[in-house]
Amino acid sequence: MFKHKIELLLLSSLLLSGCGGSDSPAEEVEPPVVPPPAPTPTEFEHKIEGTIAYLGAVAGADICVDLDMNKRCDETEPQSSSETDGSYQINWNSNTENPQYYLIANWTDTQTSTLATPAPLASQFKANALNLSSSNTDDDNTQHQRLNAVIGNGIGQLFSLQDHSGAINALTHIEFQRYEMMLEQALSSSEILLKKQELALILDSLYPHSGSNVYQVSAEQSEAIEFVDTQRLHSHLTALINDNLTAILGIDELFSSSKAGLIALSEESGLSLESYLNSDPIDVRFLVNNTLIAQGYIDTPFDEKIMSEVDWQVLQTNIMNDDLTPNKFTLAPVHLNSFFSLDYGNPDLTLLGFINDNQITASIADSSSVQETPLECWNGQLEKWINGNRNDQGYQPNALAFNNNTLTTHYDGTNVPIHFSIEKHHRDSEQWQAIISATPEELKLDQLVWPEYIYRYHIEQTQDVMCRVETDFLTWDMPIHNDPEQLTTADIARLFWPAFYPDEVVIDEENQRLSVELTLGNLSTFEWSLQTSPNDLSVIHILEVDVPQELDAIILPDDYLIEGDKIIEIEINPANSFDDMNDYLQLTYDAEEESFSQRIYAHIISLLPSR
Repeated sequence: MFKHKIELLLLSSLLLSGCGGSDSPAEEVEPPVVPPPAPTPTEFEHKIEGTIAYLGAVAGADICVDLDMNKRCDETEPQSSSETDGSYQINWNSNTENPQYYLIANWTDTQTSTLATPAPLASQFKANALNLSSSNTDDDNTQHQRLNAVIGNGIGQLFSLQDHSGAINALTHIEFQRYEMMLEQALSSSEILLKKQELALILDSLYPHSGSNVYQVSAEQSEAIEFVDTQRLHSHLTALINDNLTAILGIDELFSSSKAGLIALSEESGLSLESYLNSDPIDVRFLVNNTLIAQGYIDTPFDEKIMSEVDWQVLQTNIMNDDLTPNKFTLAPVHLNSFFSLDYGNPDLTLLGFINDNQITASIADSSSVQETPLECWNGQLEKWINGNRNDQGYQPNALAFNNNTLTTHYDGTNVPIHFSIEKHHRDSEQWQAIISATPEELKLDQLVWPEYIYRYHIEQTQDVMCRVETDFLTWDMPIHNDPEQLTTADIARLFWPAFYPDEVVIDEENQRLSVELTLGNLSTFEWSLQTSPNDLSVIHILEVDVPQELDAIILPDDYLIEGDKIIEIEINPANSFDDMNDYLQLTYDAEEESFSQRIYAHIISLLPSR
């Protein structure tokens, strides 16, 4: 062993000498010093700077970094408060270099929105797009409010994901809520990223903003009228849909498609957007319903206020086919002595009555013995008289048209539209209870068990309609002057009351009035005027005046068309708007539901005084 070591040393010396090495002794080389590895830091510094904006800058908000992502601000989590301009900064240390977190802002709300929350939609949505569960507790409804930052009790709350450089506002809150839905539906990371990108594009098109990032909302921007109105509309739709729509971006896509229409409806109303939405307008529900159908989310109306095919069938059976089984109730306002009529299934019988001195008076009008007279009405399009029951005149009836809660038909034989606007009420709804409570106590309508749904309707006829007996209409000869403008009250008396003229007629030319004692001791007074017919000819219009108030609602005028030298008896059915009879209560219902028509008939009869 030692011998080999000596040989190696000698060999090394020879090699060094052969290489020109010096005879001086070799220097010893110090090995390089390698520093020890730096210690791994146990803490990392973190800082978040941002702005909280909701209807302006939110000052004094408590903001936390929700590190455990439990959607609560725990005492151990980093926290700070916002300044008067809504800015805030949070510094903290942790042993995680890139922590995951939510941002949560809580504050005492001093400007809670006055937006009235509409009743959520309740209907049969398509199962693949909507949540069909009807078991929503109050806690669930509070937890899942999809837009409003103000949760309640004057406490505001906003969420934000960590992707927006500390921005906290209504739009980050929307994104957070949609993100929660993504997690609930177990979307993959790539699917979540795609949905977030789609949402950003939708919000970018809906909300006014400056810059390239829609989520960077300044305090000034958040309180601008256009931004607030957009948020208000978004919130209204969110409240309507509630949690039924499980398509993650369904509400936002709905809003994107309907925003222009919603704004137009508000402008047409003449109200501010806030006041308009606070009234929970049915037209908004129609628009939402139609948009959801167009987008494939639903097949049938989602809201019980919206008429379905079954509802329209009830309506057509009861008020469109008087010759079959009419079932309807009409109540005039108090100033007309609460005149009422009840059709209870028999086309020949109608119960008519009124209330006077807190007492109901009623009788049955029987039209079975009245021979039906064929009528023809003036058709302005064809420019001739048409009997709608004949098919040999070139007239084609218009088909019924349904639009939202409005049915449009046409006056028989004419091209004049008639619109039926329907309010559908559930018997347990607050609206129906308010309607019933406003009816006269004498009728005791609140004691009836009404059908499940009641339909209140209003009628609009867009133009006057002129009709006459088809063949045997009465005619008179015009006075010798043959000029409608020269007609006098004396002419009217001579034409239509010849048996009383001149001795038994009191004539008031100045007021175009005349009085006749048609029955012994009873003087009847009539007032006449000259009007224009639907075919632009002159019409003599005569109306009895100074009648008892209880009869005022059923007194009809007499009309006479002047054609050349002839005067023809006609009927003028005047145009009317929905508002003209807005104080009338016109109802129909499913009469067969527990025999309701017979029950309401028996109910009213039982209230009549004993004879």
